[in-house]
Amino acid sequence: MADLLYAEDYHTHFDPKTYLELFYKNFKGDKNEGFMLPFLKAFHEFWSSFKAPTDTEVRYLEFGGGPCITNLVFACPKVNHIVFAEYVEANREAVKSWIAGDAEAHDWTPLIEIAVLELEQGRGIVDERSESETSADKEKLDCVRNRADELKRKIESIVPCDVNKAPIVQLDTDDVAKPFDVVSTSLCLEACVSSEVHYKNTVAELCKLLKPNGYLFMNGVLEQSFYCVSKEKFYTFPLTEKMVKEAMKEAGIQIEKFVTIPVDYSEECDCKALFYTYGRKSAGK
Repeated sequence: MADLLYAEDYHTHFDPKTYLELFYKNFKGDKNEGFMLPFLKAFHEFWSSFKAPTDTEVRYLEFGGGPCITNLVFACPKVNHIVFAEYVEANREAVKSWIAGDAEAHDWTPLIEIAVLELEQGRGIVDERSESETSADKEKLDCVRNRADELKRKIESIVPCDVNKAPIVQLDTDDVAKPFDVVSTSLCLEACVSSEVHYKNTVAELCKLLKPNGYLFMNGVLEQSFYCVSKEKFYTFPLTEKMVKEAMKEAGIQIEKFVTIPVDYSEECDCKALFYTYGRKSAGK
């Protein structure tokens, strides 16, 4: 059995290409649909209901995004300025590679198709790529390309973050004094905190980056102690629903929704449930 790896080992043992191939290559007709689809629907639900302020640009921080742009795809139409924060340099480089259009970058087209065509527009994806594409197919693909291009423009900063440092996000100079309308973190905190206190402190630090009445969105796994990426086995702190709710309330977040989805992934991990939640920061915080 592989030795258990911890947060500091991500720099040397986490391979973004392997991770993306395993969990984010296909979203139809394979095991990833069962794992990712609830989260895709959660992102769509939150951003569809999000009411953006009309008198200012909307600022959004993704914390611990890994090599993934999943949530950002749904956020894109509602925000003006995106800061993408990630602990591992190789993961930051993977996102930069996609933005630059590098040939070896991960292809996010299948995910963008589901987000834009199926969930947002209620249409089907383009199942086949051929020279005989219909005008309807071309119009669909244009929608997908336009979303990708818009998102690349709006990711204005890609910066390091670390839950063991202060501040936990190394914001660019222009962003330091500007709080965010939305802060989100996906499948992240349980992989990098070491205790319940550490988790609650990290959630509180994230909330400090929010404007009054700004939103915190989180999704992840409950009661999980490990997950595997190919042959590598990574530690996760076993969060509970009670811990997550307490952390949000203690940080001044008024929870608007909390959903748990029981699962059984005995081979890849030992989590008992997926969860997603969001709420607003109290005006007095």
